[in-house]
Amino acid sequence: MLTLTSSSAYVEEAFAWAQKRALAWVLTGPGNLPSYWAGYPSRPMFYSRDVCHQAAGAHLLGLDAENFAMFRHFARSATPARKWFPIWAFHFDGRIAALDYHNDEHFVREIPAVFDLTYRALEQYDWTGDRRWIDDPDLAAYYRHSVGEFVEAHDADGDGIPEAGGTADIFLGTATYNEREAPLFVAGDGLATQYAVLRKLGRHAEADRIRATYGEWWNGDHFARGITKDGLDFDWGLESHTLVPLFGLSGDERFLDYLEAQMESRPPLNIESFSYWPEFLFKYGRDESAWRWTKHLIDSRDDYPEISFTVVEHLVAGLLGLRPDAPNAALTVGSHLPAEIGVLTADHVRVGDWDLRISQEGRHTTDVTVHSGPGPLAVTVGSETHSLEPGQSARVTKDPS
Repeated sequence: MLTLTSSSAYVEEAFAWAQKRALAWVLTGPGNLPSYWAGYPSRPMFYSRDVCHQAAGAHLLGLDAENFAMFRHFARSATPARKWFPIWAFHFDGRIAALDYHNDEHFVREIPAVFDLTYRALEQYDWTGDRRWIDDPDLAAYYRHSVGEFVEAHDADGDGIPEAGGTADIFLGTATYNEREAPLFVAGDGLATQYAVLRKLGRHAEADRIRATYGEWWNGDHFARGITKDGLDFDWGLESHTLVPLFGLSGDERFLDYLEAQMESRPPLNIESFSYWPEFLFKYGRDESAWRWTKHLIDSRDDYPEISFTVVEHLVAGLLGLRPDAPNAALTVGSHLPAEIGVLTADHVRVGDWDLRISQEGRHTTDVTVHSGPGPLAVTVGSETHSLEPGQSARVTKDPS
């Protein structure tokens, strides 16, 4: 089982809480799919958006069977009758959640979820190296449909970008994950998730066209959150803004400055929106800010399942800077420790079939040990790459200057 130790008692206590709370949400058992709770605590269901965002933490906690079963269940639900949208929520026994589904033309659906499911499923392949994430017929078909038939069914103007109906009615379909936002036809988080999937699938020309389109949304200070009936809307968009750098569509420093200012002055009403922030801030090296918002999630002790799962992810993959590539027997590590954390060690981190111990001391020393695995693992820290056989360790020390 994954363990986390640190020079900070606060970090150790936070991990203990998040691990215990997340594992308590597991519902695998007789009559149920392998699954965990992913949605409001008052709703015994798993939701596509939540599963996407809980999956990395779930992997770190050993819930690979649950991740695979739930992603495949969503994939199977995207049918021609539903115009290739997956069902929004299921009960743990696999039944469609009637709360969010009335019929095949009137059910909750949000464009980013379509692409998010593909991206996060392929991300699980990076973590696990499990060929089922690529070869399973239902998942493979879903990946194709998400960037093929789905786009064609919702692309009225033929620009390769699906549009929503310009409504805020989630039962008619929205362009964004931000359900409180003004009606949009196209949103930043829809573009960002589509862009990330196209990149993941190696369809770089199409991804470049998405990036070029998004570039036209710049006003000299920040990007628009989306398009309304009146044109580009530059108001603060929460997910339609913050998911853009998370999925790599833009990491412009001026834009990141804008996001941080808005996050501080106009925070969301819903705690789950906060849970994305450390992920993109760590990605762009804004580590003190990422840690500040991670602590916000920790201190909330909120019972929304997404919080405990993502706290596990932020404390391990975020702070240690883990980028797995299990199919190619590789892992990149890079410290994102803030000033107040001197040492952080995660033991029994699973990357594919490798079992690892990873330790960071500040920004200067990284230790990696391969406890076991099927062969050598290429571990990259900064400019150094070490090929580690099971039983071997490597230490990389950077010049503090």
